[in-house]
Amino acid sequence: MNTMTRSWLCMPASQKHMERKIIESSADIVLLDLEDSVPMCKKQFAREQLLALDPSIRGRCNLAIRVNTLAKSEGIRDLVFLLDHNIIPEYLIIPKVESSGELRVLNELTCATGQRVKTFAIIETLKGLRCIDSIINERTSLRGLILGSADISSEINFKIAERALIQIKCDIAIAAHSMGLMVIDSPCFKLNNDKALRSEIEIAKEFGYSGKIAIHPSQVELINKLFTPTATELKKARAIIKCLEASEPLTAISSLDGEMLGPPFEVMARRLLAINESLSKFNRKPA
Repeated sequence: MNTMTRSWLCMPASQKHMERKIIESSADIVLLDLEDSVPMCKKQFAREQLLALDPSIRGRCNLAIRVNTLAKSEGIRDLVFLLDHNIIPEYLIIPKVESSGELRVLNELTCATGQRVKTFAIIETLKGLRCIDSIINERTSLRGLILGSADISSEINFKIAERALIQIKCDIAIAAHSMGLMVIDSPCFKLNNDKALRSEIEIAKEFGYSGKIAIHPSQVELINKLFTPTATELKKARAIIKCLEASEPLTAISSLDGEMLGPPFEVMARRLLAINESLSKFNRKPA
């Protein structure tokens, strides 16, 4: 992982003053959207806005671009436009993925131009959820999955089906982790509600999500904070490793503060320390 993926601030590629907002953002990744937030009459304008971006911004900020679904012509137009103009973001986000064929088309187009891009597939339909095994096996450029809660909830009910989403969130996480992929949580649609945002993040972390989409700049700070290991968590991780390394040679089991420890605990502890080490490389002082 060469980019931190805690917070992904989504903004329409068609909006005004986009360059200034990108530079001012404290998000790990700025996600420029060509899909749902851009009306059909503004699709080409949004593409041209990307072309007009100061090239230095791509070097100073980590950018992702969400194209339209590759199952429709607008998505293919997006992709051809990006490739023709050599607009290669850190990540390319593909919405409403329902088959491995869509990722295969992406790979063929990028290979034909001699370009490769890291891809995230959004799972946001029931069909995509049912076909998730074939999607994650198309590993040519896939780096992770993103849960799209709004669209998938609309197929279940007319409101965000929170209880149903717990199971869906778990299923997507298990699929991603089984192939060594990252997994990113959908946005919290309740603006100015830190309690709701915090609750969603804590649930996502329990399932191993490494980040979350933000739909407003005010959400970024809390997302970054909660997806960053705390000093207490890191202290315990170091203690777990030290305790297990000091255990008797005939056993890989030990205990710490009344809790039995074994090899899986060491794996989780080292993973937490690795996250902290990665953060330190991005100008965050490690705990």
